[in-house]
Amino acid sequence: MNPSLLPKLDALETYLADLKEIHVANFDAYEQDKMLRRYAERMLHMTIDACIQIGIDILTQAGLRAPENYHDVFSVLGEHKILSPLLVHSMTMMVELRNVLVYEYDVVDHMMVYSVLKRRLDDLAEFVRAIRAYANGEPYVPSPLFEPEAND
Repeated sequence: MNPSLLPKLDALETYLADLKEIHVANFDAYEQDKMLRRYAERMLHMTIDACIQIGIDILTQAGLRAPENYHDVFSVLGEHKILSPLLVHSMTMMVELRNVLVYEYDVVDHMMVYSVLKRRLDDLAEFVRAIRAYANGEPYVPSPLFEPEAND
């Protein structure tokens, strides 16, 4: 068991729960609510950063290859079967979103963020499942409900 990961996973799950509490009737309602958009963007940024930091901690503690960049954090976790290939793909796409939120915040595509809120939060929950399995010394078995869309 890797107990140092547990508080970080708990914090990540709290961020994820906050994101899941965001309810809007439709995209137009989301787009019109500036404060909600900014809250959602910040929470996604914090959530994805937490995933990155957890990944870096695992790589460091396990003495695995140092990642070349944030995308590579998830690739290395995949190389060592800590994450499935589908989850690696999904998490590298989350890094892309994070980069837009951090560096291109003035041109954020609201539909992209709304789409993540509606369809991709389960990807982040699956990351938590995978890392909890790793922290408990168990093999990660992807949830049958976790099937990221290939075009995302």
